[in-house]
Amino acid sequence: MLRSAIARAAAAAVALVCLAPPAAAESMYLFGDRIQFAKNSDRFEAKFGVMSYDTGVFGPNQFDGVVFNGELLFPSPGFLAPIGAPRPHIGFDAAVADDPVHFFYAGLTWDAYLTDRFYLSGSLGGAIHTAKDLIAPTTYKPLGCRVLFQLGASVGFDITDNATVQLYADHFSNANLCDRNGGAEAAGIRFGYRF
Repeated sequence: MLRSAIARAAAAAVALVCLAPPAAAESMYLFGDRIQFAKNSDRFEAKFGVMSYDTGVFGPNQFDGVVFNGELLFPSPGFLAPIGAPRPHIGFDAAVADDPVHFFYAGLTWDAYLTDRFYLSGSLGGAIHTAKDLIAPTTYKPLGCRVLFQLGASVGFDITDNATVQLYADHFSNANLCDRNGGAEAAGIRFGYRF
């Protein structure tokens, strides 16, 4: 029942993103013209990367492994322009570890350009995962809930107008809404292509 509800909600979100008119490709600035938002708000982008499993800033590294990350960003719908024209995203973290936990997530991504090519990104959304034991696992941290929050942060550099590279980290957590909240993190490098 939970899976079908999540599937229906995801399908509705994708339909909303695909049917809504995109935001105009008009940049917005903060602090005069120093920080530029919405630079790529009218473009799709595919990102792929390799990260270190259980590596991040919010918890100790207890387990080893590799994470393959993939993400697809959509043009920002026009109704999101007042909040900086973030682009909706869907993505996954597929782990290679002793007892891997995989994450599937969706949310919104903001890019803030500090120069023509150098930028910071932040994302916020929700996720589901494949962990079997939510309370007392021995090969990964306890996640407590099946549905989690997803946070992402990156420092990026545009190699060309279409190609970009990022140092990226993500964090999955239930924000202490469930009994256990070990969280899950990964950090590494990923490459993106805009079209």
